[in-house]
Amino acid sequence: MSGEGVRMQSETKPEERLPLRFGMGNVDWQQRIDWNQLRKKRVERAQQTMAKWGIGAAIVYNHDRKRYLSSVMNHPYGKHLPQSFCLFVKDAGFPYVPVRTEVDMGRVAEDCPWLEGRLITEKELTQHRIYRYMPPAEAKEKFALTARQVKAVLKKHGVADMPISIDYCNPFFSQALQNEGFTVVDGSGWVDEAGMVKFDEEILLMKMAATIHERGYGALVKDFRVGMKENEIQNIVAGVIYGAGAEYQEGWVLNAGDRTNPRSFNWSDRPVRPREFLSAEFCHINYCGYKLCYDRTFLVGAKPTPLQQTVYDTVVEMCLRVKDMLKAGMSTREIAEKRPKPGVNLHTPEQIKAWRATWKNHFGGMGIAWDSSPYFYTTEDPEFILEKNMTVAYHALFHVDGEAGGVAIENTYRITETGCEVLNNWPYEELQIIGL
Repeated sequence: MSGEGVRMQSETKPEERLPLRFGMGNVDWQQRIDWNQLRKKRVERAQQTMAKWGIGAAIVYNHDRKRYLSSVMNHPYGKHLPQSFCLFVKDAGFPYVPVRTEVDMGRVAEDCPWLEGRLITEKELTQHRIYRYMPPAEAKEKFALTARQVKAVLKKHGVADMPISIDYCNPFFSQALQNEGFTVVDGSGWVDEAGMVKFDEEILLMKMAATIHERGYGALVKDFRVGMKENEIQNIVAGVIYGAGAEYQEGWVLNAGDRTNPRSFNWSDRPVRPREFLSAEFCHINYCGYKLCYDRTFLVGAKPTPLQQTVYDTVVEMCLRVKDMLKAGMSTREIAEKRPKPGVNLHTPEQIKAWRATWKNHFGGMGIAWDSSPYFYTTEDPEFILEKNMTVAYHALFHVDGEAGGVAIENTYRITETGCEVLNNWPYEELQIIGL
């Protein structure tokens, strides 16, 4: 790297790596992901975690969590909306999954034989879309029916007198459950905890999601031309990631030039000009229900100015310092206190003031759901002790006023006993110039 004092990323120790030795297909000559075993292990861990929290059943609307518990890939247009819920019952294995008799019951039954006896129709468990308009009297009546149906299912399993958790909720539904005698408790904490420590197979699936990101970055670097608009770059990437195996992605961040300071979490039709930073994040490309954070910043069509090199090198140094800190047994509070802070323990306050610089960095869980645990934003956040196979994403941003612009780099890390493994392989230690 051309900037003075910036370190190259050290080699990951062999014992800290989880090798990826296969692809996304299915072959007879190599053991790959054993999906039956992974599904069972996830459900067993979720059952153990729910029991630890003292919960008898859980109503789960969140798309990522339903996928984790049931392995059903259905109605993906409902992934950003609380469209329907699955019902996860203590000591009952897989959850009850809603299907509609005339729409998807036959298809889900054929696709998901592990859910035999767990598919439940609209006649047995009515599903009201909690984002839709309903007159209050009608909503009260409909959710009262659903609450009675939930109670009937839980009576069969002998857990109707235990607390029930719910993650998203219509107030009428919560009240109806209470009217049926349930103690309604938070449904986000226990399921977030269940997925915090990953199985090895889950780490490998996150690496496969990373390879799809890398296919996108490869296409961007190959096909980008100076003067393209941000949404044209989006078109380049979108054209390859789905062919590479992506199920979906949750959003886009494409910023160039003046839109990198402050960063905009979107994209535009602004043309990308020479000497500008281009920041790209294909937000959370999913593969088989797994995802990771992956940001890179490029320079367009010219060598960097000294200030641009410093801006870039600062973000690289932030990432490298955090990588050096991560290991099992470390507290997120300790990370929050010791993480790089430009103007405090990286560069001088006078430099930050002269550049009119601003910075941000945060640390969030990844893998199954974005912004899950463990995480930190401030030292007031809950404290987590890192364990082997937890996955965390570190997002470093540094911006200066004027033409130099801003840089964002984000990596996802797998915690190991002695350090961490970076799951993102696209190089970032040296500033890459594109569009020449």
